[in-house]
Amino acid sequence: MKCRILVLLGLLGLAACGPADDGLDLQADYLQRLDNAVEGDGFADFAPDQLLRYRMPPRRERLIEIPEIRIGLLDLLIDVRRCPALQQQISLRNSSLGKQLQPSSRLGYEGDLLRALHACLDSLETGRNPHLQATLSALAQEKRRQLPAVFWNAVNGSAEVERYLRFADRALPVQPAEDAAALDALAQLAALGTALPQRLPPPVARLDPLFFALHGSDQGGQLITSLASLRHTLEQASLLLERRLQHRPLCPQGKPTRDGRILQNIFVKFYAGGLQPYLAMVHQRGQRWSDSLRRLGEAPQIPPGTRDYLLDLAGERDSLWQGFQRANQRHVRAWQQTLRSCGLAPGQTGWDGQAASSDQ
Repeated sequence: MKCRILVLLGLLGLAACGPADDGLDLQADYLQRLDNAVEGDGFADFAPDQLLRYRMPPRRERLIEIPEIRIGLLDLLIDVRRCPALQQQISLRNSSLGKQLQPSSRLGYEGDLLRALHACLDSLETGRNPHLQATLSALAQEKRRQLPAVFWNAVNGSAEVERYLRFADRALPVQPAEDAAALDALAQLAALGTALPQRLPPPVARLDPLFFALHGSDQGGQLITSLASLRHTLEQASLLLERRLQHRPLCPQGKPTRDGRILQNIFVKFYAGGLQPYLAMVHQRGQRWSDSLRRLGEAPQIPPGTRDYLLDLAGERDSLWQGFQRANQRHVRAWQQTLRSCGLAPGQTGWDGQAASSDQ
């Protein structure tokens, strides 16, 4: 009995000691200290339901129905005995495994099939079998036209991409692990999609690592949460500074005061020394992420639901990425105006880049 109690207490202790969300904690601490320093009236906490705006549309709204192309496969197999690669691809598609291809594997398969079709056409003697050549040419043309739809089904039907582009319940950590593999994979998928149908997709062996990289990363969803929470934090912090400057200036004579020095210490210690490095890290990763999403949105035949979702995340107007950048710029201006009003901004005579030792 005692052993069971000890085990239960141990499990409860482990649950209570789970990893903290230090990205959100950093933002909340900064807002609270700033509110205290300006003697504000409080601020609105970040509400997780703000993330619902970035909920991915249902999969059924993102998938494209692709007509099945049926040809006389038996006759084709007999006629193209000199094209073993094409025979292999056709046999694969008609096997039990081929009929259950995952969307990402289907994309690689269609590329392999088209390469085999073109190789077979090149190997056939001109005029020797015009019916077969016409059949293969028509099949290749139709398959190539379908490639963008196959690509979007691979993206939208992939659990890996869904996981990477769905907001998370946590923000990025203050010191996150490297995520270059996932960011590179997203960029490569965007490049692949925009090159279709002129350029064929690579084989499955080269596609699978891209999807695996996205599946192995928690940071796509965490980045969405960080961008949304930071936009809120920066907007609330700017309001605190702007209201104090407008209604009760810290330095009425334009000269440093005790309250001005306290606020300068908040700037040095908790903004420049705490929040700003986090902002820089999120911006660096967000820049690559948003560039890839915008390029992905340029791929042909994008489903409307997917297009709208990508625009909400990274579009040029009213997107999550643009909102984060605007909030960041506004907050920089709010700090500049506030510190300059006291003669305490960098470059002014009252500037002191060293934070006071006392905690604010």
